[in-house]
Amino acid sequence: MRYYILFIFILISFNGLAQPFETTKTVEMGVQPQPDENQIEVRPIVQDKTPSLSDFESNELPQPNFTKTDGKSIFEKPEFKLPNEGIADRINKSFQSEDRQNLEEFKRNQYFGDFITNSNYIKLVYRDHLAFDGDRVQVVMNGKIIASNILLESSYKHLIIDLNIGFNKIEIIALNQGTSGPNTAEFQVYDDKGELINSNQWELATGYKGTIILTKQE
Repeated sequence: MRYYILFIFILISFNGLAQPFETTKTVEMGVQPQPDENQIEVRPIVQDKTPSLSDFESNELPQPNFTKTDGKSIFEKPEFKLPNEGIADRINKSFQSEDRQNLEEFKRNQYFGDFITNSNYIKLVYRDHLAFDGDRVQVVMNGKIIASNILLESSYKHLIIDLNIGFNKIEIIALNQGTSGPNTAEFQVYDDKGELINSNQWELATGYKGTIILTKQE
């Protein structure tokens, strides 16, 4: 009996000591709702203004210039000229004068002289002594054509003419007046030993001639 009362007393004491711990309350933390991954926020679509040509026009931007400094359009086809194009015109301006433009004074024959020689032949050297412009001549001896059409160039060329015993009349005829007019030529005559017999120049109109007479001794 005594032990039974002691057990009750201990049990009551234990309950009294455990009472303060029972006043602690447990507070449950609220759980925040998780967003739905499949839920997408929808915003209203604002329609932009339809672009127009006026949106791109601005006075502040430089306008393209499609013209060259000389006023010609860059889309024009370039002009190509040959290297020798216009040479004849420049020659005419350089060598023509008031005297040459008046061709009346060049309508005359020219006499180069009369010479006696022992040479078997002569070497006739010729060229255009001013400007190469297409002057041409013909060489005739005693009425026979030796060279029908010789082009006078800036460099010297020559022609060998055999002489007959006695009289030899050599005529050089201006066939044209080139592009600048008159026919301009220089002539030198050498014997078979290379000795100079005569040297002369002319400025003649078309159809006129220069004459040299050579008498060959036996």
